[in-house]
Amino acid sequence: MKDYFLKLLAFDHWTNVRLVQSMQTATTVPQRAKDLFNHLLATTRVWRSRMVGEMQDVEVWENFEAQDWPQLLDQNYQLMVGFLEQLEAADFQRQVQYYNTKGVSYETLISDILTHLIVHSGYHQGQIVSLIKPFLSTPPDLMYITYTREKK
Repeated sequence: MKDYFLKLLAFDHWTNVRLVQSMQTATTVPQRAKDLFNHLLATTRVWRSRMVGEMQDVEVWENFEAQDWPQLLDQNYQLMVGFLEQLEAADFQRQVQYYNTKGVSYETLISDILTHLIVHSGYHQGQIVSLIKPFLSTPPDLMYITYTREKK
């Protein structure tokens, strides 16, 4: 299971790098697209904090500077890889107790949180592409099959 999530995490990082590159070439980047990308950066950190039992250091709708996105993406990726690398097989079925942004307590399996992170990211990546597409000559290809072909 660890290898599976490491692979998905690498794919997510690849898509986010491509998305940043596209936003850097766009003639305009709507504020909503910036907000959604900042949200992706922040929620990775928030969920990692929850999984390791630390206080979160950012809000889920944090406002990062666009010029910092590549560095923040790399930091998030390294944090998540480091977290995954230290997990044992049984840890993926461990329940994590945390509070959501409304203060409601939940318990969720680490494997379900990791799955959520990837699905959540893809959902917002699609929204961002839709928002920036009118301002690009070519929209980014963020498809998983493209990732696997390029990584051979």
